[in-house]
Amino acid sequence: MRKRTVIGVAIGVALAGLVAVAVRSRVGRQARPAPGLTSATPGSPAAPAVPAATFVGRQACAPCHARETELWIGSHHDLAMQEATAATVVGDFGNARFNYHGVVSTFFKKDGRYFVRTDGPDGALHDYPIAYTFGIEPLQQYLIAFPGGRYQALNVCWDTRPQAHGGQRWFHLYPDENVTHDDILHWTGPYQSWNHMCAECHSTN
Repeated sequence: MRKRTVIGVAIGVALAGLVAVAVRSRVGRQARPAPGLTSATPGSPAAPAVPAATFVGRQACAPCHARETELWIGSHHDLAMQEATAATVVGDFGNARFNYHGVVSTFFKKDGRYFVRTDGPDGALHDYPIAYTFGIEPLQQYLIAFPGGRYQALNVCWDTRPQAHGGQRWFHLYPDENVTHDDILHWTGPYQSWNHMCAECHSTN
């Protein structure tokens, strides 16, 4: 019995040694650079630095893609997200009011800027400046800047359809639910974050 034990131990030690040699050999092969690809060849010039990719805007593409640019200008994609100005805002900001389950939001202008007074993450009413418009047809949403570089999409939107078709009015995206400030669907919550829910598919830069 003792002889079998000694033989078993010897075989185990031998196998462990073979595995160690194989692993060491493989690691050595991976660590060695391929011929001709050494990064520090004496006397060779340094590889040129590749500039970081940056957003160049439509003006860089238009000269070679005139027809595509012509079709794109004024399209829904072109107008999808714009700074809130008199030329881009289509909603009624003339002290218009909208009542949503007792929360009254007021849309107004001050010093040439567009604002909404509505319930914030604490449930109290606050004045928020509109940073961007989002969308153009059949509705227009409004993005509001928050700390940390995030933008939140207001749940109260402007119906851009003609009045004869039921448009030209403020409405809530969840009309039959009472979405309060502590609800995950509230406009200040993660599900209404432009950065998290909108930017990847609907914004270029």
